[in-house]
Amino acid sequence: MAKILIVDDSPLFRVLLKEVLVENGHVTYEASNIAEAMEVFQKESPELIFKDLIMEDDNPLALIGEFKALNPEVKIVICSTETQKSLIYQAIKAGAKDFLIKPFNTNEVTMTVNRLLGVHTRS
Repeated sequence: MAKILIVDDSPLFRVLLKEVLVENGHVTYEASNIAEAMEVFQKESPELIFKDLIMEDDNPLALIGEFKALNPEVKIVICSTETQKSLIYQAIKAGAKDFLIKPFNTNEVTMTVNRLLGVHTRS
């Protein structure tokens, strides 16, 4: 079980992702903007963050750096559409560990979380 923060301005995306994560036994926190995300991050110290790549109130690359400065061990997964490939690669260079393409596949979410958190599953 891990603490996971979902940062996305889409309520639907947050609900769908939360369902998958809770089903797999994780504790989730949600933020619809950057101010909320930083508040929850500092209060709850999540191990993993799912972050929408493009949100109205942030610079995605700078925010990755802020999260990593506060906790170098936090794992960040960028969520975006396939049209943002160049920015996704920049986010990986800035410290994100992985990315998911929207709309996501629930198995892909589970495998990504397990890999990043070092959870081994039986085949």
